[in-house]
Amino acid sequence: MKASQEKPWMKYYDTDKAARPVPELSIMEYLKEQMKDRENNIALMYQDKVITNDELFKNIYATADAFAGMGVKKGDYVVVVSITTPEIVYTFYALSLLGAVPNMVDPRFSVKGIRECITEVDARFVITLTAAYEKVVEAVKDTNVEKTVVLSPVVSLPKIKQFLYGLKNKFPTDMPESFMDWHKFMEYGEGVHAEHITDRAHECCIIVHTGGTTGPSKSVMLSDYNLNAISWEMKKTQMTRLNSGHDSVLNIMPPFIAYGFGYGVHLPLCNKMTSIIIPVLEPDKLGKLIKKYKPQEITGVPYHYQTLMQDPIMKDFDLSFLTKPCVGGDTLAVPIENQINEWLKAHNAPYPVIKGYGMTELSACATACVLDLNKPGSVGIPNGGFIIAAFDPETGEELECGETGEICVNGPTIMMGYYNNKTETDNLIHIHKDGMPWVHTGDIGYVDEDGFVFLNGRAKRVFMDWFGFKVFPAAVENVVSLCEDVEYCCVVPTPNKEHVRGFVPCVFYTVKKSCIKSEDELNAEIESLCTRELAEYMLPKYYKKLDEMPRTPIGKTDFVGLEKLANEVFD
Repeated sequence: MKASQEKPWMKYYDTDKAARPVPELSIMEYLKEQMKDRENNIALMYQDKVITNDELFKNIYATADAFAGMGVKKGDYVVVVSITTPEIVYTFYALSLLGAVPNMVDPRFSVKGIRECITEVDARFVITLTAAYEKVVEAVKDTNVEKTVVLSPVVSLPKIKQFLYGLKNKFPTDMPESFMDWHKFMEYGEGVHAEHITDRAHECCIIVHTGGTTGPSKSVMLSDYNLNAISWEMKKTQMTRLNSGHDSVLNIMPPFIAYGFGYGVHLPLCNKMTSIIIPVLEPDKLGKLIKKYKPQEITGVPYHYQTLMQDPIMKDFDLSFLTKPCVGGDTLAVPIENQINEWLKAHNAPYPVIKGYGMTELSACATACVLDLNKPGSVGIPNGGFIIAAFDPETGEELECGETGEICVNGPTIMMGYYNNKTETDNLIHIHKDGMPWVHTGDIGYVDEDGFVFLNGRAKRVFMDWFGFKVFPAAVENVVSLCEDVEYCCVVPTPNKEHVRGFVPCVFYTVKKSCIKSEDELNAEIESLCTRELAEYMLPKYYKKLDEMPRTPIGKTDFVGLEKLANEVFD
């Protein structure tokens, strides 16, 4: 049975609802349509500041007028170097109204990295957070940037909070003439009534950047249609069974990844939910945030949940309000999944963790496990209008259900392409014999007879031993995670020094706070587990305990960094 032809996952869907096409609307048209008669509902919460739907729209229109008054027009790119704040949400929708595009940049980028993001789109305008101000001052030199807006993260807060913040974080003084604060920027909109562009469903509305966990970061163009499809297709899934009509989501993801705006802002707003904006997440403070806001939904990587499980503030805390504990973005070993679910159940959370799978080039999530639609080890069934199948990487032929190959995805959230990079776009998106575009994810796995997707790891992470056998790091990680003292683990390759070719697995791991064993004892225990559970060619050669697992800015495991470390410590 071929998954793309039989679509076995459709037995879990309302077929009439699943057949409904994504509306051909701009993101603002779609947002207004979904928010009808809900003007007084809470759209955003930001450090206890409440912003209603009506206030949201007023601020978006005012921001659009300010951009128009400053000279932003259709086709312009505005570089945004910031975390998520209400002003950045207004900016996102306001630029869409003008037909302009925000290029979202991580404030932790270097001067060189920020300058590259400016020059790649030939930006004339920049918005920067105060924390990145000095880098942006240098980055805009010798570029075509005409004006730069410097944004304090407390603009939306009461004066007293702005004052207290200012005591610790001084706003830049003696700024270059072309720089201004947010209030000065908004004055550009006085007396301006910007023309709103709506016929733009398939035009670029945002540029976000890939995480670069397995290679160089790329600039991903997503359209209005892509982001609307996230919300529209989610309405068809079993996730809707969990909505109460007054839900809130703890938005801990930054705006410079697809998840940040697509799932953290646009989807909640279009689904009668409140987005609680957390501009910068300190993982060890996540428990405190959950206790304070009591959100119905959180979305994090496995590391976030493992941190929660170790947090003393969560001991005996009632999580009965948490109906949608979502996890994605990184490998979730079955033993860790079981531990998280046991912990949730012990804290009265009504449902197990909701797993998802996707990538920036798919506007984030493409599958989900919800309620009883779950199989341990799987990442769920395809969302709404998606088709997922495994293909033979060498022949390009689709494999039968249950056969392992490269996971490929067709669906309404496929990116427009990498900005100004047709070669890499064509390497990722292939037109198959069926005439449809398929994203070749680089992930290895299979689709079973019920339509559940299972992953064995990334193709870029899969490596060969000296004899030519493929080693799947995820399979080794599943075994290492069986050790009750291991909190988190990651397997990477290092060159085989005993042969002229091939690689051997290296295990890096961290331990739970309760662990009292020595590293030698742990290594021996883990090695015994691997010897018992793994084929000989997959047995790790080296084991190393770390105090902390290296992470990317959004909490994913830094595979590239670990490979470099392996080459250093196991030389």
